[in-house]
Amino acid sequence: MNKHCKKSEDLSAYLDGELDEKTRLKFETHLEDCSACKEILHDLRCLRGCFQTLPRQEVGFDLAPAVLAELARQRARPASLPRFNWWRLLPASFAAAATVLLGVFLGNLLTGGLDAEVTAPTLAMFDPIPPGGICIGFAECYPKERI
Repeated sequence: MNKHCKKSEDLSAYLDGELDEKTRLKFETHLEDCSACKEILHDLRCLRGCFQTLPRQEVGFDLAPAVLAELARQRARPASLPRFNWWRLLPASFAAAATVLLGVFLGNLLTGGLDAEVTAPTLAMFDPIPPGGICIGFAECYPKERI
């Protein structure tokens, strides 16, 4: 209501009689010193008086029984759990499958494929005398026929 007084937020509750005794007494002592709150309280009382002078309008029907019946019906009905919609997972499933396929494809490109040639130095360890081994003689180190 009033930006200059923090207590002005309690004015409506004070006017409606909603404050407890201790808070009401504190607020009344505040009203004695705060002219801004006094002015707003006066305006609220005038507004309340204007509303009370308005003629009372009759609607012609009462909604209370219908509302209470609907509330009772909703309380009596058990809350149903929402059904899981599997179709909502379809886009995420396709995205996951595409990611896996892309990973396999890129991994295959990086490794050179599954049928990569095995190089000769790799097979040299299976020779009768592996590379770096001590060779007793030329014939032992370099046999004419490989097994």
